Amino acid sequence: MSEMLKFVFKGSRSYVQGTSLFNALVQSADQRGLAEGKINVYFKKMIHNPLCTLEERIPTTEDSVIGEITSSNGVTITLCVNEATDVEIADRQEFDEKEVFRGAVLGEKSIVQENPHHGDLIELLVSLCKKMHQACIDDTKKWVFSRYDGCFPIPVPHKVELRITKQVGARLTCSDVLVNDQKIGDMYFS
Repeated sequence: MSEMLKFVFKGSRSYVQGTSLFNALVQSADQRGLAEGKINVYFKKMIHNPLCTLEERIPTTEDSVIGEITSSNGVTITLCVNEATDVEIADRQEFDEKEVFRGAVLGEKSIVQENPHHGDLIELLVSLCKKMHQACIDDTKKWVFSRYDGCFPIPVPHKVELRITKQVGARLTCSDVLVNDQKIGDMYFS
């Protein structure tokens, strides 16, 4: 059975932001009794329709987004998100990404923000990671969030740090995600 989701497009984007999809997966997991644990979410294709279907099932190669979620007590589910066949005009929401990473300090291949002020924690991590990629690797490339493998919910941060640990040219990176000096996961950008 599929569940219909409707997303807003943030800022001038013409696609559903990965952070919105991440939050929908976490919310859906919570509704199924998985309130905390580990999530491994892959963004395989961009979604340009604000209407999507979410299904709990074995993924296929055609799926746009796949979330493998394991609760702290070992229960595992797989959720798949794809564009719906019906199409709608997207509602829009203002999004000031520069405000999200205001006050962050860049290192050689890292970024740190003390006392983060943005409430959507995955949005905070992705915005910081994107800023780090633009400043430390290539500011002409359109970097996109392609995978998160780590804990959920994201702990309340007093300090957030991302460090690029693996890099394949300007095509793919893996970064450690640290919240309050504890590694909570890996974030991939491509």
